[in-house]
Amino acid sequence: MYNHLLFFAYWLVNSLVLFVASIIIPNNELVLGSWRFSSLEASFYAGFCLTFLVWVWWDFAIARKLNSYKKFATFSFFFLVNISSIWVLSRFSYFSGLELINFWWAIAIGIITTLLQKLVWMLIVKKSSVFGWE
Repeated sequence: MYNHLLFFAYWLVNSLVLFVASIIIPNNELVLGSWRFSSLEASFYAGFCLTFLVWVWWDFAIARKLNSYKKFATFSFFFLVNISSIWVLSRFSYFSGLELINFWWAIAIGIITTLLQKLVWMLIVKKSSVFGWE
């Protein structure tokens, strides 16, 4: 059960990070929204796509038996997945509503999303073990 809650929490966190980043990043280097989507809609669509891509790579890592006990390796894996997923979403801005001009912003947003995803994971997995949601 906690997998569904974790996916939803990642989606909210990713959408919030993208929305706040569109407000903070100067000079239109991050464009959130298009003629089809408002910035809020684009943040939810791009946040969902980002969460989906992270989830797909997470399942791939589990299938390939990535050693999740090595914290640095796991963090590095998810950091690279977040950066590459944000950059891919930016290249398909017509569908996601997210456009990045500079790759360095993908790295900065990737760091923030990875840290917040780790925080959410710790909160939900610890609560799920307390409530027996396994």
